[in-house]
Amino acid sequence: MAGSFAKSMLPEYEVVHHFPSTSAAHAELLPLLRGEPFTPHSSVGTDSHTDKPRIPRAIMVGAGFSESELDEMRKIEGAESIPWQYPDPLKSAASALSGPFLMMVIVRRVKGCLRANGVV
Repeated sequence: MAGSFAKSMLPEYEVVHHFPSTSAAHAELLPLLRGEPFTPHSSVGTDSHTDKPRIPRAIMVGAGFSESELDEMRKIEGAESIPWQYPDPLKSAASALSGPFLMMVIVRRVKGCLRANGVV
């Protein structure tokens, strides 16, 4: 799903990195925010094959992570310096949609939220 999401965000937004787990976020977020090279756990994102990672302007967390995992990731050093987006379960269409329709809804909401918060 992460690869499909990254492709669907183009051309308006570029996904530079993907954390497949909270342990990956703990290992990779701080060097990512500092622009330091590291070996990513995932090949999704344009920074996955570079020695000069770009610092992200926002972090989108998928519904595959629980709210407690989100809270844990937000405690990582440097995490407070960047906006985070997590799906609101009360507004989620995930239970009613699947496949490409679900991805369209997710991408539309993420792009709208990023624009609304000045990330362009």
